[in-house]
Parts: sequence; C-alpha cells; structure tokens
Amino acid sequence: MKLIDFIKAQLKEEKIVSNIVKVIEGIVLIAITVMIAYTIYELLTTISQGFIVEVIGLVGNAFLLVVLLEIFQSIADFGKGRGRSVVYVMDATVSFLLREIIIEIFNGTPQATILLTYAGLIITIAISRFLISIKRK
Repeated sequence: MKLIDFIKAQLKEEKIVSNIVKVIEGIVLIAITVMIAYTIYELLTTISQGFIVEVIGLVGNAFLLVVLLEIFQSIADFGKGRGRSVVYVMDATVSFLLREIIIEIFNGTPQATILLTYAGLIITIAISRFLISIKRK
C-alpha cells in the first residue's frame, strides 16, 4: 500500500512539471557553461587573426549568452508558477534577432531584405510585449 501511495505522490502534475523544469534548467545551465568555455577558447585562438575577428566572435557569443540566460530565466519563472515566462521568451527572441543583425553587419554583407525582416519582427514583438505589460497593470 505504501508503494502505491508513493507512486501517486510522484505522479502528481505539479511534481512532474517541477522535475521536468529542473532537467531543462540543468540543460540550459550546461549550454551556458559550454558557451562561456567556447567563448574563452575562441578568444584565445583568434588573438592572432586580428582585433576585428575577435570582436565579431565576442559580440556574437555574448548575445547568444544573453539569449540563453533569458531562456533560463523564463524556465525558472515557469517552474515557480509565475506568469512572466512569455515576456522572457519575447525578450530572448528580440536579443537573438539583434544578435543576428549585428552579425550580419559585422560580416560586411548585410542584405536589406533580411535586416528589414528582422526589424519588422522586433517591432512586432516589442508592440506585443508592450500590450502584455499594459494588460498586467
């Protein structure tokens, strides 16, 4: 009888969600750690290639870290039952799009259609985020 009670306690919806959130948080933390290690490695290996190559790599990696941190924050809030996870996902998306714009510009071959598409997406997400923040007040 105790085994059945234990299994029922473990299969409660909140417990399942909590355990899945912990696993996902762990995966994202590993990704952040790997990204930091890769950035340091790339920094050390690109020193001989010049300052511009180094800056391009650092900026791209820094923005990717910001995106991963915002995803982690979203997952952590979701696990705590807070309703701001959509806002964090929107923030992560905007950060990712800004990262892509900066990389396009640094690579020296920005295409107007791609930049305009990214800009349109950023404007749409910014308006949506603004409307969500007004609704919550």
